[in-house]
Amino acid sequence: TQPSLHTANPCQSVCYLHTVSITQVTMGEGEPAPAATPPAIKIFISGNSGSKEISNAQHRITMILKSLAIVMEVVDISAPGVEEQRDFMRAGAKKKEGQRFALPPQLFNGEKYCGDYDDFDVAN
Repeated sequence: TQPSLHTANPCQSVCYLHTVSITQVTMGEGEPAPAATPPAIKIFISGNSGSKEISNAQHRITMILKSLAIVMEVVDISAPGVEEQRDFMRAGAKKKEGQRFALPPQLFNGEKYCGDYDDFDVAN
C-alpha cells in the first residue's frame, strides 16, 4: 500500500499526496532507461521567518513527508534569485484574512495548489 494523506471531508480541495513506484525499463543494448522522476510536491518555506509558528509548521510538514518517503522540493522564498518562484506561490496560494500575501508554508503538487499548513494538518 502506498502512504497517502486523506481529508476528513472529501469535498475539500486539498491534494492527496502520494508516492509513485518506479520500475526500471531497459532500452536496447541492455542500457537502463533514465529513471522517470515523479512530480515533486513543492513546499514553499521561508528560511528566515521571524515567526515560531511558521517555522514549526514548515518543520512539521517536511518531517511528515520525509517519513512517508514522499518526493518533495523545498523552495525558500527568502533566498536571493527565487523571485519568480515567490511570485508563483503568491499568485497561486490562498492568503488568510488580513494578510497582504499568502505566507509560507504553502504546498503545491506540480502546478496545482494543495493548501497551506492548516489544510495539510486537516489532511494528515
